[in-house]
Amino acid sequence: MKNKLILMGLLTLAILTQSCQDWLDEQPINTVTEDQAWQNGSDAEGAVAAGYAIFRRALAGLTKEDTPSTTRNGAWGDHYFWGDARSGDWITPNNDGDWEACMENHLIERSQLEPMTNWRLFYRVIEQCNLVLEEVPNITEDLTDERKAELLADARFLRAMAHFYAARIWGDIPINLTPRNVEPLGRESIDSVMTLVVQEAETAAADLPWSNDGTIKESMSRGTRGAALALEAHAYMWLGEYQKASDALQKIIDSNVFKLASVDDFRDLFDEGESEEVVFEIFYDADLGEYSGYYGHIMTYYLTNPYTSRSNLSLAVPKSKILEIYPDYETDGSDKRVAAFFQSIDFSVSSSELRPIFSDPLQNGEREIMFAKFRKTKDMSYNQMDAPIPVFRYGGLLLLKAEADARLNNLSECLVNLNKIRARAGVPEYTKEDQSMLIEQVLEERRRELIGEYHRVYDLVRLGRLHEFNENISATDEAQGAGFYPVADEAFENNPNMTQTYYWQFNQ
Repeated sequence: MKNKLILMGLLTLAILTQSCQDWLDEQPINTVTEDQAWQNGSDAEGAVAAGYAIFRRALAGLTKEDTPSTTRNGAWGDHYFWGDARSGDWITPNNDGDWEACMENHLIERSQLEPMTNWRLFYRVIEQCNLVLEEVPNITEDLTDERKAELLADARFLRAMAHFYAARIWGDIPINLTPRNVEPLGRESIDSVMTLVVQEAETAAADLPWSNDGTIKESMSRGTRGAALALEAHAYMWLGEYQKASDALQKIIDSNVFKLASVDDFRDLFDEGESEEVVFEIFYDADLGEYSGYYGHIMTYYLTNPYTSRSNLSLAVPKSKILEIYPDYETDGSDKRVAAFFQSIDFSVSSSELRPIFSDPLQNGEREIMFAKFRKTKDMSYNQMDAPIPVFRYGGLLLLKAEADARLNNLSECLVNLNKIRARAGVPEYTKEDQSMLIEQVLEERRRELIGEYHRVYDLVRLGRLHEFNENISATDEAQGAGFYPVADEAFENNPNMTQTYYWQFNQ
């Protein structure tokens, strides 16, 4: 990995005069030197906010401005491609070659996909957090001990989140815990990374509040105790430490901070990010310059007129796959999530007019059903990034606990949480207390519930089962690392300790 010293002046956010609840509004409006950047509490607040700003960029993706060698314009929303595209559930109705290459796991052959192999922004997040953890303890001006502890816990949580996210994408990755490291770092095992994540998240949880000031999207767009516990539980699942994962998730349940939203309230959850079901989300705001000026954000690729000015669909789930994923809907139409997550549009109406939406969500046939889990107003204006990206929400965490409990053979406890999600969806309770069948049922419920929320590929890779659902990957391929992304060439510059994932050494 080429570890560059990222100057604080390039990363810190100049503090505006608002209270800390307005931290999302802080902008990088000037450049300062590092010795000027750690004077008071406002500097500390801005440094932590900068870390989150970089993390939001990391999930959105590198652009031509970041990597001039690519012809890729704008941020594509790489979190989708990392977490959903290769699951076997998606198609590209307009036969886009880049999308197809990604779905088929041809991740090196097209230059437009190269930014998805680059972990640079995740390590900028990590370096920023390392600086906070080194410098903020020395600040005494306008910073109480209590707030200092919260900010340090925030940085520790975000450092753990960046390592966790990168490990799910690339597998073995470097661990960096120093702010000015210039030594060439090699990759460490994914188990070592997840062990670090557990330790960091557990430490952070002790000093993080259950909620921050401001609206839900302001509060839950940075570290909270619930987010840290969720991160800890996810890392334990990767380590196969199911009891510890279940215990961490039980603390979230026992807090009574979070609630399942009704299906009728899904628009507040998925469109606005304002729901008591949100545990941790990344909220993009076009007013803050967080947009893709060329193609638009990934969420607009799911949509067409009447939500955006697009005349066709770039990404979709085909009808046959929807019916496979939601068998209760095929049987009796009982799964409310189908109508909440999918829509059919009258394509006979001119693209210059607002197209009507059919009452039957699956009317459009095999390839032209719109994935509309994330949508805005029906006025063709939704072409920016202005949207929440759910990272952890309560429904998904209940299902994660159900999986952990099923693997521990705590079947009655598993059924309680599984059936909470099924009841909300309006489908019959699952009652079979057979461990292997119940594990499969929980995994399928996570597939149904979290579709398009960037979890499916990670679930399958964690379990070594991506090859079962993506026909372009064999069991041997997956055993050799095909489930993870290749490491970008940039990571090898001046770094003799860097290695490529075994599978990608032979599949260029």
